[in-house]
Amino acid sequence: MKFTNYIFDLGGVILDINMQNALDGFKNLGVPEEELRFDEGPTAKIMQEYQLGRLTTEDFCDAIIARSIASTKPTRQQIVDSWNSICLNIPQRKIDALRVLKTQANVFLLSNTNELHWKYCLDHWFNVGKGVYGPNNLNDCFHHVFLSQEMHLEKPDPEIFIRTFQKIFTLTTSDLPNAENTVFLDDNKANIYAAASCGISTIHVTPEHNWVTNLI
Repeated sequence: MKFTNYIFDLGGVILDINMQNALDGFKNLGVPEEELRFDEGPTAKIMQEYQLGRLTTEDFCDAIIARSIASTKPTRQQIVDSWNSICLNIPQRKIDALRVLKTQANVFLLSNTNELHWKYCLDHWFNVGKGVYGPNNLNDCFHHVFLSQEMHLEKPDPEIFIRTFQKIFTLTTSDLPNAENTVFLDDNKANIYAAASCGISTIHVTPEHNWVTNLI
């Protein structure tokens, strides 16, 4: 089924990631192992606040440094390097596929992300390198990007979907996003359920699901 609007998640859909890399890195820098979780605890809270744009990058690094019990405190750059180790790769075939899809439909990005990871993706993939259609450029992939750090909301909060839909409606000539004209692709089931509850179609991206082949 072809849609008018495609909304993509970033990590796990476009960007290959390994979340454990950051926790391992923080552990090596002295953050207590019992704090190394993404779902609860003081370190998880710091990461969430950063993702919501409530902490600057400097504040985020300093907050992680403060959790370290190492005799020699880590530097901000060491925190940055550990944090960015989550980001592994954006295969060129995915960038090429997004560029093709953008000529056929409205393409958007909706990501729970942060300043460091977003800059890393821009500097290493979206705005560098070259594919079959020429040099990579973010503007050739998406009509608009929606980032948690800028919206101060995160998936699976339904409010982030509602605001995204409203913005899409103002940016395009299509009807308000609905199940017939809009599809959301994400690797997280909670996000998929939240999007579906807001009335749009969804695709749960798994390692077995090749969206590049299925959509293009």
